[in-house]
Amino acid sequence: MNLKKLAPVVICVLIFFFASFYTPADQADWNKDMATAAAARQRGEYSVAETLYKNAIEIQKKALGPNNVEVAASLNNLAVLYQDESLYAEAEPLYKQSLAIWEKNPGTETQMALCLNNLGALHREENLNAAAQEEYKRALAIWEKTHKTENVDAAATMAGLADTYHSQQEDANAKALYTHVLAIWEKNGMMESPEAVSTLLKLGGIYHTEKRDAEAKPLLSRALETRENMGTIDSTETIAAMDKLGEIYSSEGNYAAAAPYFAKIMEIKERQLGPNNLEVANSASRLALLYYCESQYSAAEPLYKKSLQIREQNLGAKDPVVLQTQQFYAALLRQEGRKEEAKRIEAQSSRNEAIRP
Repeated sequence: MNLKKLAPVVICVLIFFFASFYTPADQADWNKDMATAAAARQRGEYSVAETLYKNAIEIQKKALGPNNVEVAASLNNLAVLYQDESLYAEAEPLYKQSLAIWEKNPGTETQMALCLNNLGALHREENLNAAAQEEYKRALAIWEKTHKTENVDAAATMAGLADTYHSQQEDANAKALYTHVLAIWEKNGMMESPEAVSTLLKLGGIYHTEKRDAEAKPLLSRALETRENMGTIDSTETIAAMDKLGEIYSSEGNYAAAAPYFAKIMEIKERQLGPNNLEVANSASRLALLYYCESQYSAAEPLYKKSLQIREQNLGAKDPVVLQTQQFYAALLRQEGRKEEAKRIEAQSSRNEAIRP
């Protein structure tokens, strides 16, 4: 039996197909149902795919018996479909049924490990990290026993296990696994994959938290470059990475390197949240401060004005954040020698502060 894996939707969510050696008349029917179901799933037609998977499973059970490995593969397929829809309660028992069948059939260690990966991924999505950790450990033990720890499927297991450690702040364990996983993906030409990029971001984030920025920078930079090539630069995870890189360069006094990251974050937030959102004001103010530190006052001024306008609109003229922004703006004007304008803003800020409730 040949099991083929499609690219995972999330790490370790793998779909099995088969080319069976059985030749009963019903085989053509379930093969057709499985192929059609897989195509429907790819199109997002989940109800159609569900019906076809269920139909194939019933035919297989009657023709082959309930404990046949083909049935296990089909149960896994249906579970993946449910997981795609976040129907975790429906998916979990199917994964467990599939796993129980693999366990009864000798020579199916690889299938068991892949099914454990799926179940671990399911529990990770449910934030059941303790359960996921045990499943990933079981899968990893199989890869070790079969001497397959350097293949991409084993890497998926290790990445999932590392994620559970990272979620539980056990970053020493996570770091070693993430490093090993990246080495495997590098060797197999998979560094442009979403999974590799996510791992780069996580490992870079760990190093940044540990204040090991020299090691964090190349990981975060490589991940961002790949994300930009993939057209997924606007994701929350990517924005967080840009923020980290901006902070790293700012802390080094390399404001010229930090500025593009902060500017890109502001651009993304403005596009996602609208031009008058407070998050946009925060980004504008931070970028303005960076330019101020570089003595690039002409670049900082419109950003302070933008931030002040948004904050006044959202918070009111007497809000402490608005008053603070006015003070920064006035300080910038003084640096430019525009003392009269600075005085007017300072006077306005003082009046508003005096009448605050």
